Amino acid sequence: MTDFLNTVLYPLELAVAWIVVTWHQLFTTIGLPAGGGWTWVLSIVGLVLVIRSLLIPLFVKQIRSSRQMQLIQPEVSKIYDKYK
Repeated sequence: MTDFLNTVLYPLELAVAWIVVTWHQLFTTIGLPAGGGWTWVLSIVGLVLVIRSLLIPLFVKQIRSSRQMQLIQPEVSKIYDKYK
């Protein structure tokens, strides 16, 4: 099972590592020390920003779906009461 998870999660691990290293290189290029803790902290913040921006379409879809469920809730209640 562990080999399966490693195989499945490896592309995700590779993508996350690439994003963090890219942010780290960016911050090192603008003058922060390569071995400094703040450079790594800012790299992790950059990773979080990238992941959150990638998840925005899912959040929007979830909000729309929730609104639609609220709109049809009276109809569902009527059907539920009818076939109780």
